[in-house]
Amino acid sequence: MKATIIFLLLAQVSWAGPFQQRGLFDFMLEDEASGIGPEEHAPELPELEPLGPVCPFRCQCHLRVVQCSDLLGLSFNSISSVDNGSLANTPHLRELHLDNNKLTKVPGGLAEHKYIQVVYLHNNNISVVGTNDFCPPGYNTKKASYSGVSLFSNPVQYWEIQPSTFRCVYVRSAIQLGNYK
Repeated sequence: MKATIIFLLLAQVSWAGPFQQRGLFDFMLEDEASGIGPEEHAPELPELEPLGPVCPFRCQCHLRVVQCSDLLGLSFNSISSVDNGSLANTPHLRELHLDNNKLTKVPGGLAEHKYIQVVYLHNNNISVVGTNDFCPPGYNTKKASYSGVSLFSNPVQYWEIQPSTFRCVYVRSAIQLGNYK
């Protein structure tokens, strides 16, 4: 008798189709198998957009802090700006990968980083590069020199960039400019 009841319960479960959520409040709607469709219960709800920015893969985000230790790669994230002071909490930053985003200017605070050596900013929307964006004012005030700065595929006119902008770059061949679409 017990086996028959279990078999009947399993048979009922096997008749049910897989759950397919179509909207946020589907769990409140009655089963479509009852013959009453969701349209008869409530008006169709529009698809909801994400409530805010999405945290980059493998990073930890809390309020306005994005923690990506030992990943140092923020490429392809649709980042449009980096607030002044955002990089201050990473004093030993050596590489910054912000390529293939939507930046309109060089992130503030790079000049103050004593250890940064590589900055990837290619394929963004950067149209102006200032003389103090990468290096602090004056000469020889940065502890580590840059070994790589990529700014290619940005709308910046490379002939408008002052030569002193890259005064703390180790070798001039480390600077990549041009080739804007």
